[in-house]
Amino acid sequence: MVLSEMLRKNDDVRQIRPPAVAGSFYPADRTAIKQLINQQLDYGRKLLQQLETALPTGVPKAVIVPHAGYVYSGTAAALAYALLERGRGSVTRAVIVGPTHRVAVRGIACPVATAFATPLGEVPVDVDAERKALGLAADEPLRSGTHARPGAPAPAMIVNDPTHAQEHAVEVQIPFLQTVLGPDLTIVPLNAGDATPQEVGDVLRALWNGPETVIVISSDLSHYHPHEVARALDDQTIADIAALHLPIHPRRACGAYPINGLLDVLSDRKDMRLFELGCSTSGDDGEVALAGQPRPAMRDADEPVVGYVSFAAWKSQAEANAPISADDLGVSGASHGDVLMKLARAAIRERLHIEHSTDADSTASILAANPWLNESGACFVTLTEGGRLRGCIGSLVAHQPLGKDVIAHAVDAATRDPRFKPVTAAEYPLLNIEVSVLGEPKAITIKTRDGRVRPVRSRTELEAALRPGKDGLILADHRGRSATFLPQVWDELPDSHDFVSHLLAKARIRPSYDWNDGEIDCQRYEVTAYAEH
Repeated sequence: MVLSEMLRKNDDVRQIRPPAVAGSFYPADRTAIKQLINQQLDYGRKLLQQLETALPTGVPKAVIVPHAGYVYSGTAAALAYALLERGRGSVTRAVIVGPTHRVAVRGIACPVATAFATPLGEVPVDVDAERKALGLAADEPLRSGTHARPGAPAPAMIVNDPTHAQEHAVEVQIPFLQTVLGPDLTIVPLNAGDATPQEVGDVLRALWNGPETVIVISSDLSHYHPHEVARALDDQTIADIAALHLPIHPRRACGAYPINGLLDVLSDRKDMRLFELGCSTSGDDGEVALAGQPRPAMRDADEPVVGYVSFAAWKSQAEANAPISADDLGVSGASHGDVLMKLARAAIRERLHIEHSTDADSTASILAANPWLNESGACFVTLTEGGRLRGCIGSLVAHQPLGKDVIAHAVDAATRDPRFKPVTAAEYPLLNIEVSVLGEPKAITIKTRDGRVRPVRSRTELEAALRPGKDGLILADHRGRSATFLPQVWDELPDSHDFVSHLLAKARIRPSYDWNDGEIDCQRYEVTAYAEH
C-alpha cells in the first residue's frame, strides 16, 4: 500500500461524527435507549397485527418515518421499523435522507464522516457509494465543498459537513436501524436542502441498489398549528403522499424535499406500491392511529402540535411491469435492436461533442420516434474495439425507462468504466456496440424430493442448476459484496464451476469459497443481446 493511501485510510478512521442530540431527542444511556426502542417496537408490532392482511409480505424497500424526539414520534416510527425487522441479516445498508434544520444548503449533502456514533455504537458510512454517486474516483477523498462531477449519477449531490454537524433528522433514525437490522449495518447519510423532486430522486436512483438497501425518508408533518387544524392539514398531506401527488410543500412537511424525491422515484416505478401505516401528533401522548382508523380524542383542540406519519413501500410483483425482453419485442425484435444501438451511438456522440449526421440521429429524436423506449427496462452497454473490451456498464433492475437506461449506460461505458481510460472522439468510429436488455432477476431454485421448491443453498446446488449460455448470474453475500456476469461470459467460461469461481473473485470473495446453508444469495436472469456486425 502506498503512503498516500495509508494516510487517507488512517485519516478516514478518525472522521467519526459524534451524536449531536443524544440526551435530548433520545436517551444518551445505552441501556435506557435500548429499553425505550424495544418498548416502542413492541407497541408497533402489536398494532401492525391489525394490518397484517392488508400489507405485503417481505421487507419494505423504502419507508417514511418521523424524526422528532422519541417520546413524541417514536411510536409512529416504530410501525415502519417493526416491518424493517424482516430484513435483519439481508438488509445491510440504509440510505437515510432528511431535511436541513440548522444549516441551509443547495442540493443533497453527504458528510465527510466515515462513521456515525450513537449510544449503541458506531455505524460505518458507505463512502464508496457516496464517491460513486458524486462521480469521484475510487481513491478520491471527500472534502466539504465538493460538488458532483459532470455526468455523475447524482448531479445535485454535494459534500457539506457543516449541515450534518448538529442535524438531528438523520441521526435519530440510526439507533432504530441499529436495533432492527443488526451490527452489519452501513449507512449513506444525506441532508436534502433546496432541491427539485427530480434532483433528490436522482440521488435515490443512484443509491437504490438491490434488496440489501433500504431507503429511509426522515420527515415530520405540520408544525405548531392548533391540534384540530394540524390534524386536518396532516390528513390532506398524508392523502397527497399516498396518491404520489407532487410536490409536497415544505409548510406541510419539514422533510418535503426528501419526500418529494421518493415520490419522484415511485411515480416512475409501476412495480412499487406505497402504504400508509399510521399517524399521530405530539399531543397524542404516543398513541398512534393506524391507517384508515379514527384518531384518538384530543386533549386540547387549541394546543400547538407537530404531526407525524409512517409509510412503507414495497415492490408489487402482481403489478410490476417486467423489463422489456425478447418476448416483448416479438417480430419487431431486429428493428428494436437497431434502434437501441442507434440510441447508444447517439448518446456517445453527444457526450464526445461529435455532430450528428441529421437531426433524426439525436437521442431526443430517437426517443420521440420510438414510444416503446419509455417502458421500464434494464440494460448493459458493452463497447469493444478491435475485439478487445473497451467498456461495460449497466443496471440489473429496471428503475427508469429503457431509453434513458441505454443513454446513461452508453455514456458511462464510454467515459466512466474505471478499468479503462475514457473513449476519445478519434476512437469513436472504431467502436462496436452491444446492448443487452435484461429480464427480471429471479432466485435460483431447485425441486426437492418431496416436491417442494426452494432456493439453492450450496455452491454444489447452484452449479448443478445453472444453464450455461443462457443464465446471467448475480451472487451476493450478507456483507454487501455482489457481482454479476452476463450470459455472454459463458463463451469464455463454459464450465459452471469456473464461471462461479471467476464471479466470486469479481465480488471480492475467495474463488474457492464453498458455501452451504444459503450463505450466498443466487439470482439468475436472461438477456436479449443486440450487437453491431
